[in-house]
Amino acid sequence: MKLLCWEGYESDSILGEFSRQHQIQSTAQTLLSDTATAHSLLNGGHEHWDVLNINNPWVRDFLCQHQLIQTLDRDRFSHTLDNLLPEFDRLAHWAYNDAGDIVGVCQRFGAFNFVVNTDRIDQSSAEDQGFDLANDRNRRFGILRYDDFNLFHICIGAGLNPLAELDHHALDLFSTTAHDWFARARIVSDDHLLLNRALASGEIDFYISGGVYTVSESRLAGHNNLRAVTPARGSIDGHGAIVFAEITSVLKHANTAAHAADFLEFITRPEISVRIATSANTLNPVAQMADPAVFRKFTRQQLDAIQWDTLSEDISRCEMYRVPPDHTELHSRLKAARDSAVT
Repeated sequence: MKLLCWEGYESDSILGEFSRQHQIQSTAQTLLSDTATAHSLLNGGHEHWDVLNINNPWVRDFLCQHQLIQTLDRDRFSHTLDNLLPEFDRLAHWAYNDAGDIVGVCQRFGAFNFVVNTDRIDQSSAEDQGFDLANDRNRRFGILRYDDFNLFHICIGAGLNPLAELDHHALDLFSTTAHDWFARARIVSDDHLLLNRALASGEIDFYISGGVYTVSESRLAGHNNLRAVTPARGSIDGHGAIVFAEITSVLKHANTAAHAADFLEFITRPEISVRIATSANTLNPVAQMADPAVFRKFTRQQLDAIQWDTLSEDISRCEMYRVPPDHTELHSRLKAARDSAVT
């Protein structure tokens, strides 16, 4: 079986354990871009993979539209959408296609915006200023190179709504903001551990395009002054933040591995849900934490690391991560701004 996923699911305690139980050989590759992955699958890459773990809009609103996702047996999988955290209620519909069929299981989720060193910027000020922090020329910041999220965050920093169609003036404003941010960023990297080290050392005050998913391991290691921040307001119908939900699905092709659906059932078991939530480098809330058998496995330190105390409030401030109408144009302009800053 072949798995394409965000970091965590490929670990020996998850994919390795599944492979040993079923006595099969499995391989995995991690991804850093939903867009690049989805388009690669569309262009024939789906035949090389059996199971896909990707962020919410790319399953229902893209891959399902191109008939690349298998529907799941409702009798077998409906229970995976029961007894989820109340914070996940408005996110669970991403596991269904337009016809109401189940097309994936939900697990990791969370607000994903920016991360601060609270010794440099207090949380209240960060929430109030939101992404306008990056427009302050006295601030030292980094950018975690997650293109799909960078698009949203630059739009919000420019006062634009990425989920609305943007005219030429708005697109030019996006470009101007993107060029400015990439030119002034102290660090631009796709390595969240590098950004966390720079934040902890005081090299930067905050980094853009991060959240509990990226900073929790540093918090667990004792850096409680590093904190994911969800802005209080912004340009997306009043919201200045976004929330993601990962969906794990079975890809549809002639040779899909027989055990692909078994893997989806496997990862929703209480003991495996805990391993996924607490996997190395990506400690993160999972929707299954509503189950006492899952929740009681978390230590006080782990709950503090994932900022459990503010989870409900943070999610309530967020707009759902979706594919912007002008995604292709925004992505092209983002790449131009980033490349310009490098040269």
